[in-house]
Amino acid sequence: LLKAVNRTHATVDDVEQRAWQLVEAIRLTVYQWVTRGLFERHKLIFASLLAFALLRRGRLTERFNLVEFNFLLRGQVRVVGENPLADWLPNIAWYGVQRLIQLPGFQTFAHNMEKDAPNRFK
Repeated sequence: LLKAVNRTHATVDDVEQRAWQLVEAIRLTVYQWVTRGLFERHKLIFASLLAFALLRRGRLTERFNLVEFNFLLRGQVRVVGENPLADWLPNIAWYGVQRLIQLPGFQTFAHNMEKDAPNRFK
């Protein structure tokens, strides 16, 4: 932990900024210590859990959307009609896309995928 403290700038006059630097340095040090003890296949899981926890608490500048997060975790699907991309896209993936287009901001995703993907991924 002393190395983490030494990595921060001691010349910062603002106490809040200094505290933030210390928290960031300690967070990085703890992350490095933990990942050294993990198997490679578990490092991504740990990093994801940490990132999601920081997002949920508002510690990162990125926006956290609980609906999108739940979609990502649960892999929800919506069985609708025929899969027009069945020659290269599995049905379960297409059903996931059909559920995704119900979320705000993704309404045109399936249409764009039908239009552009065959040319890009065949």
